[in-house]
Amino acid sequence: MQHHHIEVAGFALTLRGHIPCAPEDVAGQPAEGARIELALQLRGDADGAVHLLAQAMPSHDLLSNRCGWVLMHPMSAAGCAIEVRHVDGRVSLSTLPQEVPAWPPFMGIRGLRHEYAPGHWAEALLPGEDYELEDQRNNADASFKTYSRSNCMPRPYVLRQGQSWTRELHLRLLGQSPEQACAVASPRLRWPLTQDAAPVIRLGLAMTPDMTRQPTAWVLDVLAQWRPAFLHLTFWTDTRDAGVDWSGMRTLLQAAGASLRLDVCGLEGLGQGGQADAVFHALAQQLAQAGVVPAAVVALPCGAQAACFLRELFPASAIGGGTPHFFAQLNRLEVSGGEDFMAFTVCPIVHGADDEAVMNGLQSLPSMLETARRRHPARDWHLGPSALSARASPLGRQPRSDGQKRMALAFRDPRSRGLFGAAWLLGHLAAAAHARVQALSLPPLVGEDGLFYSSGEAWHMTPSAALLQVCCRWHTLQNVPLQAADDLGTSTPTWPLAAIAGRHGECWQILVANLRAHAQTLHWLDGNRLASWAVLDAQSWSQHQDSLISSPWRELGDCPVELVLPPYGLALIDLPLSSEG
Repeated sequence: MQHHHIEVAGFALTLRGHIPCAPEDVAGQPAEGARIELALQLRGDADGAVHLLAQAMPSHDLLSNRCGWVLMHPMSAAGCAIEVRHVDGRVSLSTLPQEVPAWPPFMGIRGLRHEYAPGHWAEALLPGEDYELEDQRNNADASFKTYSRSNCMPRPYVLRQGQSWTRELHLRLLGQSPEQACAVASPRLRWPLTQDAAPVIRLGLAMTPDMTRQPTAWVLDVLAQWRPAFLHLTFWTDTRDAGVDWSGMRTLLQAAGASLRLDVCGLEGLGQGGQADAVFHALAQQLAQAGVVPAAVVALPCGAQAACFLRELFPASAIGGGTPHFFAQLNRLEVSGGEDFMAFTVCPIVHGADDEAVMNGLQSLPSMLETARRRHPARDWHLGPSALSARASPLGRQPRSDGQKRMALAFRDPRSRGLFGAAWLLGHLAAAAHARVQALSLPPLVGEDGLFYSSGEAWHMTPSAALLQVCCRWHTLQNVPLQAADDLGTSTPTWPLAAIAGRHGECWQILVANLRAHAQTLHWLDGNRLASWAVLDAQSWSQHQDSLISSPWRELGDCPVELVLPPYGLALIDLPLSSEG
C-alpha cells in the first residue's frame, strides 16, 4: 500500500508493507507466519534533502543480527575525503581507503560527510543507533556500506513482540551539484598490445570427486580439446573420503595434458604430528600408488609450519595457502607464511543478486589483489574456482535453491546457463588478467552450475562453455585495455565492456563482453578490414539450441568502424598476426 503527495515545497511518500520471517527466526519455539510490519515515510525537500523514517512492529519475539537502514557509497569514492561524526560527539577527518581494509575503518557513527566528486560533498545523519562503515570490496562488491548496529554489540538480539521502534535517515548534497558530464564517446579498443601487458595467467578447470569415477568419453573429449593448464580438485574435511578414484584422476589428467592442483580444506594443526598429518600421509600414499604427482598442494589454511611439512611430503609440488572462500576471509587471515602462492575465490552474490550489482563487482578485483600483495608479499596469486554461484559459504548454512531464482550465496544461479553468466565470466577473466594473477580456476564441466548441463540423455554446453572453447585454445591470455575514443593517451579500462586476447594459430583473437542489459558500441581500429568478427547473442544462441550442430557464434564478416554488442552479448574478433602493427 502506498500514498504520495507532491507540492512546491517537495514531496511525501508513505509506504506500508511487511518483512516475512522464517519460523526459526522466532525466539524460543519456531512459529509460522512471523513477520515485521513496516510503515515507511519518505520526504523530499525543495532544497534537495531527503528524509526517511521507518516504524517497525514484530509479530513475535524475533531473533535478529541487525534491523535498520543500510546506506551505500560508490567504490569511486575510494581515496576521497570523509568527515565522521561519532556517537560520543567526536568528529574525525580521514579518507575512504584505497586498499581494502579487513575490518570496518569507521565505527560508532552518527553522521558522516564525504566527497563524491572532487570538491562536492554528500551528508548523511544517522540518529538513534550506532552505525559502522565497511568496504564491500571484501566480498566482490563495488561499494562501501554504512549499516546499523555495531558488530561490537551482542547478536543475535531479540525484537520484542508488539514493541515498535523507529529509525531515521537524513540525506543531502552540500553545495551545488557538479555539472552534468557530457556524453562519453564510444570506447576504443587499444591495439596492438603493449609489452607491459605480458601474458601471465594460466587457466584450470575445477574437478569434483565423482568426475574421477569412470570418466565418461565426452568429458575426456572436452578435456582433450580444451587442454586446460591444470585440473583443480578440492577436498573438504567432511567429504574427504567421498571416493576419489585416483586412477580415474590420472586418466582425466592424461586426456587434458594437464597438471594437478590438490586443495585440502579445514585441517587444523598441520605439521604438529596429529590427525591432520595422518590425513596427508594417507593422501600421499594414495597418490603414489596411482602414479599421480600433484604440481601444487594447497592446505587451507596453511602457514609456515604446515608449508614446511608439505614440502617434505610433496617435494615436487608448489605449496599454496589462503582460503577456500572469499577475499574477506583472506584479508582477515592470521595463518600465513612460507607458501609459494596464495589463493581465494570470487563470488559476486555474497550480499545480493541483482544484475547490475553483480556486474559492477567485477571492478573490485584489482583492489583486492593490490591489497593482498602488500599484506602477503613474495607470493604468486591463484583465483578460483570462481562462478556466479557460491560453491561453499563461510557464513553458515547456504539458502536452498532449485536454480530458478536469484538468491544471495546460493549453490545455483539461473544466470549461469545464460548469456549473463558468460559475460560475467569474461569480465572476471579480464579483471584477473588486469590484476596480473598467475592462475585462475574455472567452474567444473558438470555439477552445481557446471559449464555443461544434462537435458534428456545428452549434455549441452552453456554460453560460458562456448566462450571457454575459444580462449582455452589460446597459447596466451591477457587483458585488453579499452579507453574513450577521444582519449588515446590512457589505458584506464572503460566500463561497461571487458576484453581479453590471445594467440591461436596464425591469428590474434579478441573476446569482448557487454556487461549491461542494453546495447553498447565499441570503436574498432578505424574499420581495419583485415579483421573479421562474430557475436554470441540471444539470436545466435537460440539458433544453436534449435540445431545443436550449428555454431553458437553468428558470423558477421569484416569488422566495421563501430561494433554494436547486444545486451550481455559477446564479440569474437579474428585478427591475422600480420596486422598486429
